[in-house]
Amino acid sequence: MKIDTKYSVITFLRGMVMGIAEVIPGVSGSTMALIMGIYDTFIGFLAQISDFVKEIIKLVLMKSTFSDIKKKFFDINFKFGVFLAIGMVFAFGLFAHVISYFIEVYPVYIFAFFFGLVLASLPIPYKEMKNRGIKELVIFLLTFGVIFYLLGASPPTTVTDPSFLLMFVGGFFAISSMLLPGISGSFILLLMGLYGYVIEVVKNATQLKASTEDLLKIMTLGLGIIVGFLVVSKILKFLLKNYNSYLMAFLIGLMMASLRVLWPLNYADEMIVTQNTDVIAIVVGLVGFLIVFLLQRTSVKKEIKKAEKEVEAIEKDIKEKI
Repeated sequence: MKIDTKYSVITFLRGMVMGIAEVIPGVSGSTMALIMGIYDTFIGFLAQISDFVKEIIKLVLMKSTFSDIKKKFFDINFKFGVFLAIGMVFAFGLFAHVISYFIEVYPVYIFAFFFGLVLASLPIPYKEMKNRGIKELVIFLLTFGVIFYLLGASPPTTVTDPSFLLMFVGGFFAISSMLLPGISGSFILLLMGLYGYVIEVVKNATQLKASTEDLLKIMTLGLGIIVGFLVVSKILKFLLKNYNSYLMAFLIGLMMASLRVLWPLNYADEMIVTQNTDVIAIVVGLVGFLIVFLLQRTSVKKEIKKAEKEVEAIEKDIKEKI
């Protein structure tokens, strides 16, 4: 495989952007991929990995051959996937230190930032809805009501010593968000109380301070991600294709209900509060909101330009035929 240095560096940097996005609850790595114009390539790469793994399983069941596996292996776009993955892992490890620090020292501000990100992300699944009728409204209201009640008025409690089963389940459901617009894997981990633990372990691992048990739990999370990718991704693809509006209504309800636990003042007791705390929290929340808002505007402009180019190409083709 010949390595194109420029392409590799750009892909690595794009991976870093996606990795940073996945660290922050409320910003989806897939949304960043869409904005950067690599969403189709990214989803295609995931599909190639899935097909390769399925072929291995079929070989174990004596329903495939080594030549079939070899073909699926060389179909994988490693040129894209390897450098993207390295960029994501690098950014995740690097940015985990920053997030961990702010959660510990300035929880009001970091959750104000998260609140702004999620609030600005609400239009993303709404725009994806193909229908907006009574059924969608009922699903939204039911989801919002049930989740809002279950989350309660108190902040999400961080699980300091999660079981291996909980870590597996967390990874299983977190990966599903990678294919959904407007919701990130870290957001799911936050709702399950695993976010703080995972960030802390990743931070310690980069400093070679993580215990063997913690590393095994992170590996279990990774196993859940792999299994979730193979199972949940197929279910989500089916739902996105056949029940798009229902799924989006559910997501909007989930995201709106989550604002209850992201409300920054829930964390006022965990830091020194001054007269300027509320003002700073509002400003930080607005910054988070504007980041997602501007990214959405950029994405829309790219889609318009893409559509215009396609129209120009069609018109040119018609003129040539005439």
